[in-house]
This record gives sequence, structure tokens and C-alpha cells, in this order.
Amino acid sequence: MLRIERTRRAWPWQLFGFLLGASLASIAPAAAKVPTGVFLWFPERGVVPSSADCDALVRLTRPSREKAEAWLWGRAPFGSDVEFYLFLDQSRMEPTYAAEGDYDAGTVRFGETRGDENLFELVPDDHPTVTIEGTIVAPADSSVITVILRNVPSSNGAVDRVSYFCRFEEDSEA
Repeated sequence: MLRIERTRRAWPWQLFGFLLGASLASIAPAAAKVPTGVFLWFPERGVVPSSADCDALVRLTRPSREKAEAWLWGRAPFGSDVEFYLFLDQSRMEPTYAAEGDYDAGTVRFGETRGDENLFELVPDDHPTVTIEGTIVAPADSSVITVILRNVPSSNGAVDRVSYFCRFEEDSEA
């Protein structure tokens, strides 16, 4: 009798634990797909780069985290061309090209992941009352990362900004 009573009291907690574990397991793969690290900006306007284009750019510029950090802090590495980078982690988006008053750098909150698309909200450092919705498209079989910021305020009204970045071996994940 005592054994049956313990089992009756334990099963709701076991069910709760199972459901909680299943919920967390469904969230974890989505968070794991968000690309993080440092990415090289693809500079050609009006061109949607292919993986081959990104690979060629990476060979040409030989990006590194050290060079990217130098650009982030305003110290251009000696002898290098102008390169721009995107630093992205689970809570922050920081491009090296953002100017004061811009909407590109700030706190990021990732939402749902659908296939290769990661939805997010960006609260720009210089505009803390504004929330920019966006999408990062990062196919696993491509060197190209696409960042789309939607309805960014501008002098001509709200516009979408699309930027392309290239993965490189050092310190990028996804």
C-alpha cells in the first residue's frame, strides 16, 4: 500500500519533469543554429554573393579575429585594405562599420529558427526605445550569411537593410 501511494504522488512530478525536458530539448536545437562569431562583410553593393565569392574574398583579405578586433576599436591594421566585420553572439550584434546614431549595433534577442532563418530583435545602442526586427539567413552548406534589418528609420522613411557577410575559419560557428 505504501509503495502504491508513493507512486501516485510521484507521477505528476515525473510527468512535469518529462514535459519540461521535452520543451527545453525543442528549444536547444533552435538556439544552436544561430550563427555566432566574427564574419567578414561582403563589400560589393547590389551583388548577392555565392559561396565561391565569399571564399575568394576570404582568400584575398585573409581575415582574422585579431584584425577584426583592431577594426572594431578603430585601429586599422598596418598594410591592410579597409575591411568591415560583424561580431555576433547570443546577446549582441556589433558591426565595425556602425556610426554614431546608427541602428546596426546593439542588444539582440533571438527568436524562432525556421530552417536556415533565425529571427531576431535588435535594440540599437543609440536608440534604446526602438526595436528593429530582423532575420539572419545562414545555410549550413554556404559561406554566406545574410543579415536583414526590417523597417530601419531613415530620412526617406522606414527601409529594409540587407547586408552580406562571409564566414571564415577562425572563430566562427554555425
